[in-house]
Amino acid sequence: MTTILTLVAVSVGSLAFRIVPLLCAARLPEGVIRTAGWAGTSVLAAITVRAVLHHQDGSVPAATLGAGVSVGVGLLLAVRGRSVVTVLLSAVGCYTALAVLLRAVA
Repeated sequence: MTTILTLVAVSVGSLAFRIVPLLCAARLPEGVIRTAGWAGTSVLAAITVRAVLHHQDGSVPAATLGAGVSVGVGLLLAVRGRSVVTVLLSAVGCYTALAVLLRAVA
């Protein structure tokens, strides 16, 4: 019974998160909408920074450095307007090349 109640509560909450913005978007001031957009971007940036700083890969020396450089490459390409696929493949390729290079040096 607890599982069913939890499932219903999560479903109703999910539905509310999707419907409320549609119903209220026209009534919200422009400043609130702009601030919400910046808040979402800030949260994504904070999650990315935290993930890079706590990145651990025992097979790669200085894995955090490699992850940071790879995220920087991805950010540079994203700012220049490249597609998401290009950004992701470039960042993964950069991390892989740096991992091989760092393993060879160490």
